[in-house]
Amino acid sequence: MVLVVDDEEYIRELLKAFLTEAGFQVIVASHGKEALDLAKKEGPQVIILDVRMPGVDGIETCRRLKSEEGTCVIPVIVATGLQETLPEVHDAGANDFVTKPFHLTELLTRIRSILRVKHLTDQLERACAYIRELEKELPRH
Repeated sequence: MVLVVDDEEYIRELLKAFLTEAGFQVIVASHGKEALDLAKKEGPQVIILDVRMPGVDGIETCRRLKSEEGTCVIPVIVATGLQETLPEVHDAGANDFVTKPFHLTELLTRIRSILRVKHLTDQLERACAYIRELEKELPRH
């Protein structure tokens, strides 16, 4: 599932149609507060997040997502037309970014890449947890 967050309805609808056709389930939010609520409730696999939004902007939304236990591991791809925001985007914890106007195929490639990395990271975390459990069962000398 992909959460698309943008205050511009036509961008939300364009991305929803494109990503749905690419095989993803898509939910949308029009502002940061709604995105935070949906991320907690739905647990998307990845979030596409616009920077410039009224109220809680994308950078603050990303910062909040990355600071909360339930949402900190969700990869965030920030979409921005402002090159000068890239240091802030990075500092907020974004996993990747695309500059607007972006190409849909580039965005799809970034989503798939981030999901592959997340899948491998999840596998590694499960393996480490399994090893920790095995270590607990070893006899102590």
